[in-house]
Amino acid sequence: MLHRIWGYTLGCRLNAYETEAILEEFRLRYGMERVSDPALATVILVNTCAVTGRSTARSRKAVRSLCRRTGAMVVVTGCVAQVIPEEFSENEVLLLPNTSKSILVDTVAESLGMEPGADREAPGMPDAIFPACAPEVMSRTRAFLKVQDGCDNRCSYCIVPSARGPSRSQPREIVLVHAARMAEAGFREILLTGVDLVGYGKDLYDGDYGLIDLVRDLLAIGGFRLRLSSMEPIGLKAEMLEGLAYPGVCRHLHIPVQSGSDRILDSMGRKYTAADIRVLFDTASKSFPGIGIGSDIIVGYPGETEEDFRMTLELVSHPAVAYLHVFPFSPRPGTPAASMKELMIHPETVTGRARKLRSLSLRKRKAFRESQLGAEATVLVESRIHEPTGRYIGMTDNYIPVISPVGSGEGEMVRMVLARDDICWDRR
Repeated sequence: MLHRIWGYTLGCRLNAYETEAILEEFRLRYGMERVSDPALATVILVNTCAVTGRSTARSRKAVRSLCRRTGAMVVVTGCVAQVIPEEFSENEVLLLPNTSKSILVDTVAESLGMEPGADREAPGMPDAIFPACAPEVMSRTRAFLKVQDGCDNRCSYCIVPSARGPSRSQPREIVLVHAARMAEAGFREILLTGVDLVGYGKDLYDGDYGLIDLVRDLLAIGGFRLRLSSMEPIGLKAEMLEGLAYPGVCRHLHIPVQSGSDRILDSMGRKYTAADIRVLFDTASKSFPGIGIGSDIIVGYPGETEEDFRMTLELVSHPAVAYLHVFPFSPRPGTPAASMKELMIHPETVTGRARKLRSLSLRKRKAFRESQLGAEATVLVESRIHEPTGRYIGMTDNYIPVISPVGSGEGEMVRMVLARDDICWDRR
């Protein structure tokens, strides 16, 4: 029987990367056909997210719907499968948590009675974290490259350490080999992804080789620019930002500050102050002229007062901040913050504060794009189409979506001076 597989990802870019790796391993090692419609699949992979109550609910709903609508084998993995597997007890699924991702393909294939094709055995890489290699076929114009997993920061609200384990770095030799393959395949942008990029190398190299060194060695390969995924402020110093300011590193950072109140940050276990964040914002602005910084904010954390919220608004009003991701506090099972019931904020108050932050984000996003009018930008042409013009949409290195010049092709890197009509104002 020819098996066909379809994958669905919830949550972060790291999850998306891992889904892609698993799907490609099915295709390359077992000859499974990848399909774009779940109705055509005999196997469906759902990679779940547990970072908020909403993402957990979406994961549960997606699995329930797919089980009801299709006759496929539904394989559930990811963070919900790891920390709250009972969410799927009502469904007939094959449950394989994060700790089983490295053996997921073989486990599913064995249950289906499949054998690897000739020359399809995967090479062993015992020192690598999953996935050991980058997928040869990517569904995005840019390539994602996982260099780290897990987290040693025990923030009071966060379930990620329970879901993904301690911080683990991908050996530099493996990272560099697969980056070179991506360059040979023609990718012009590589996104370095991980749970805690700032901690890269600490577990392997005892401080002798870290993220700055890895970025330097990657850029020496040539042929692509580097984009960094989320950078945790815990452990992030101004000196690291200055050291990362190589030509070829995108002028775009995501720094999840979570709150602007020192009192709330201390309760969260975040190990920095609002003043420390201002130093990072100022340093980034000087080291990467024209930078756009995104940030995550948790609103309505237990005990958050109006004064605490005012401090958050003040902090993220910094001119370097270009947009915000706003998350109403969501108690995650087993975390210290989940037991702070007597300090919970009234839902209407949380909704109102979230609305104010999202409104601020819209204004800042528009103001940042306005500030870049007349600037020269390097644009990666993507596969998305701007419907009114029929031209491709591209992304500047500082994360502004634009309409690519006439004649531009998908995957090309083009230079353009940004005019008002070039910017996709309605896109985030």
